Amino acid sequence: MSQNRTNVRTDVITIPIFSTMLLLATAADVIAQEDSSYVLEEVVVTAQKREQNLQEIPVSVTAISGQDLEVHQINNMQDIRSLVPNLYVEEGLSGRTTVKMHMRGIGVSNQNFSFDAPIGIYMDGVYYARATGALVDLFDIERVEMLRGPQGTLYGRNNSVGALRIETKKASLTDFDAKADFTVGSKDQRNLRLALGAPLIEDKLGVRFAFNTRNNDGWQRDMNTGEPAKEDDLSAGRIQLRYIPNDQLEVILRGDYMADRGTGTAASNFLVDPDDDIYTFESSIDRRSDIDTWGASGTINWTSPSSAINVTSISAYRELKYRNAEDVDGLADVRSFEVARQDQDEWQFTQELYATGDSFGALPLQWVLGAFYFRERNEFDWAVQIFAPPTVQTFEQDTDSAAVYGQAIYPLSDRLSLTTGIRYTYEKKEFTGTQVLADGTPNPAYDFFDDMSANEVTWRAAVDFAATDSVLLYASAATGFRSGGFNGNAIARSDIAGGGFGVEDSFTIEGGVKSELFENKLRLNMNYFYTEYDNLQQAITRSDGTIATSNSQATVHGLEAELKALPAKGLAIGVTLGSMFDDIKDSDLTLSNAPEWSFRVDGAYTFRVPGLAGSLRIAGDVSYRTNSFTGGTNNPFSATGDYEIVNANLTYETDDQHWALTLAGFNLSDQFVKTHTFIVAGGAIASTYYPNTPRHWALTLKYQY
Repeated sequence: MSQNRTNVRTDVITIPIFSTMLLLATAADVIAQEDSSYVLEEVVVTAQKREQNLQEIPVSVTAISGQDLEVHQINNMQDIRSLVPNLYVEEGLSGRTTVKMHMRGIGVSNQNFSFDAPIGIYMDGVYYARATGALVDLFDIERVEMLRGPQGTLYGRNNSVGALRIETKKASLTDFDAKADFTVGSKDQRNLRLALGAPLIEDKLGVRFAFNTRNNDGWQRDMNTGEPAKEDDLSAGRIQLRYIPNDQLEVILRGDYMADRGTGTAASNFLVDPDDDIYTFESSIDRRSDIDTWGASGTINWTSPSSAINVTSISAYRELKYRNAEDVDGLADVRSFEVARQDQDEWQFTQELYATGDSFGALPLQWVLGAFYFRERNEFDWAVQIFAPPTVQTFEQDTDSAAVYGQAIYPLSDRLSLTTGIRYTYEKKEFTGTQVLADGTPNPAYDFFDDMSANEVTWRAAVDFAATDSVLLYASAATGFRSGGFNGNAIARSDIAGGGFGVEDSFTIEGGVKSELFENKLRLNMNYFYTEYDNLQQAITRSDGTIATSNSQATVHGLEAELKALPAKGLAIGVTLGSMFDDIKDSDLTLSNAPEWSFRVDGAYTFRVPGLAGSLRIAGDVSYRTNSFTGGTNNPFSATGDYEIVNANLTYETDDQHWALTLAGFNLSDQFVKTHTFIVAGGAIASTYYPNTPRHWALTLKYQY
């Protein structure tokens, strides 16, 4: 596959989004007059820690149901990227299950433990502190919610850009169900997924299991050894016990594990490329990327006898073990930039307790009051070779964070409501660094210890007005913060002492409209946001391959829109639009992974074919992004250019819905995209791309009972 594909630019896709929306609205209006038997289903979310209709809350939320995941063949968290406006999700460096996520232009490209992400990830209410191991497969999922904008009030630290909430299916107390699917595909892809739920004591106790494996032979190949990279070798499982002894109490115990033995995407040198193939590479070390995660949690939901108060407690413990080695310069005969060792051991404990109610005395006040505690320990060994045998740096970081928060929604009239919320957070980090020289002796001159603490108050205020029964207008202002820290990629002691970075604060104002039109056959949600960042955290790869940290001031503003329509029976169409325009103060640079425009158009049509004893569904989507940079230095080599991705699938399902067969094609135009770049010494030493997955196919047989 030629590296010349990196220069391809497709200009033929210039879909006029708003014209498309108008066309769909008109079509839906016509159909609505003819047939009212099908409508868009109500979407219930828990973004504000209570069950609410998506269309009735003044929050920018994208909700993706389990059915949506299946229709569009979304099997992994990174596949939701084009479904959410202004979201970028990709596989992180050196790990198939390490997430690189940016929202509205802000994120973390380096998954190092010392750089906290500004987008919180929550699985069944449990916070995942580290990006490593967080790029999970989406199987047996009830719903995915992507909250856009600062979530500092209800979710707290490191949610300054947004929060991703994933809810798995609950165990049933009355019915037995089972489902399984098996996938084969390109590069000998082999996936197996199983889920089983059963009542153990009817109406009282239920159990649910979910298990999946993912394997293939790798999309990249070492030219010298034949060893694969970009290779799947994953096993994961979950177990859940759900107990409801009476109408007031629910107890859910959960456990999960994941073992990832796949090799992440390799650095492929594009300036020195003998076979003119960006999917081959060279490595002078034994590359590895082993990730193990496991966790256990307990959720208790209690309702008072009068049903006036609901109390939820979520207790969780998680562990992460990560072992990695990577040749970043992409050449076997050059020892310029090699990560010889990158080992991380992490554990975290979280406890959250909150109560909700729909009245406060005689006041019709919807309220939430809560407290949150977080404790984390990281141990990290880091050895990078830059033209010389590596030193080994060992870092330890302990984090303690505690918060109290509250939010209230007060109806000023039948159609006008006011939301206010506030949160106080105290946080402390202790950081220790030591070094062993290349000859194996400790370096006492490197020894480092310091701590930092923060006291942060974040708040949110919103007003919403129901202009009609199906149109909601809202405006909001909100703040959030991202934790400060120390440079955990430092080779020299001076890079720790001078590389600390302070708390990042964000302030966002937003206005939007949520609407359901034409007898619930068209849903159109739009919003405009403007965000100011104070002390925006940026980790920059310097010309010698080391990491420097900095803080800057920046603004980002843009438009976001989501449309879903049912213009005809059996036909569903969706449109997603996002725009971002940023300005970094006193700099000509732009934010990384922040295209000015991005959109997606998808459709699915289900119909019966006589004689098949079942139905066919044709689905497809096209997503498009304008140029952006994969790195903060805006090196021209890191420019992605404008590009589009095309996917499609065909599904046959039996009338009893027990069996289904799906043939899916991904990246059908075989578009090459740089997901990461490393440019060292202006490209004279290392000039490497990390490529996306090229065109591939998958055939899936599914059974459910």
